[in-house]
Amino acid sequence: MENNSAIFKKLKQQHTILLLLLFFVLAGGIAYVSMAGAVSSNAELNRILQVVAVVDTIAGLVLGFNLFKKKLMQARNSDGSEALRLGMYHSACLLWWVMIFSPGLAAAVFFAITGDYSFVALAFVHLLILLAFMPRKDNIAVLLRLSAGSLD
Repeated sequence: MENNSAIFKKLKQQHTILLLLLFFVLAGGIAYVSMAGAVSSNAELNRILQVVAVVDTIAGLVLGFNLFKKKLMQARNSDGSEALRLGMYHSACLLWWVMIFSPGLAAAVFFAITGDYSFVALAFVHLLILLAFMPRKDNIAVLLRLSAGSLD
């Protein structure tokens, strides 16, 4: 079984991968649209994709945060070992991050399709939210009631 430090390191790596992936997809979409133009200029399609993006964002953030909070409380209240609680936290974080990442990815793809920069703004908001939920040792230790230095 992995020690706490290895679990934390893996958590940070996975977060960084999701963050960079969203950034590079968004940057690639911007480069594509600036060089080749949007795939479609259909105003009706643009409006439909805007509604889909907003609903996807709201559903992803609300559902994702509620699931994260529920799983976090299960990990915090668990009588298991520190490694078990950290593993539970790890799975909760991955779920939450994917629920942030997915609508951002969809917004980046919708931008490439329509060329509408409101999708860039929405994807950038998702990037910032994902950045705000970066794993931090102090926060994890407090949230999971871990002993001091257990993540070092």
